[in-house]
Amino acid sequence: MELLIKDRLYIPAFLPKEGNFKDFNTKKSILNKIEITQDERQAVGLKENAETKRIEWDVEKDTPLVVDFSAEEMQYLKTSCEKISDQSLPDDMWQTVERIYDAIQLQKQDKE
Repeated sequence: MELLIKDRLYIPAFLPKEGNFKDFNTKKSILNKIEITQDERQAVGLKENAETKRIEWDVEKDTPLVVDFSAEEMQYLKTSCEKISDQSLPDDMWQTVERIYDAIQLQKQDKE
């Protein structure tokens, strides 16, 4: 699954704030895989705008990160996205949700 900086910033917001120990470990594994390194931050100029309190970066320099999520992690992501499905979120957040669902469908097709 290819994830842009925006996706990697949004995914933690989708994940539940609490759960059992297994959920905690699954979430921790996902977060470790999508972490934005210091080198990446510098390469794209990732920073918080002091005036607007928004995170900004040079999208032209954004290189997708290819992440291999396990079946368990994909299920956790799917469940997390389903839990927020009734919320009002910005369109670009829904694009990240859509990217997750597309990856889940591809994973299912690969198994068939």
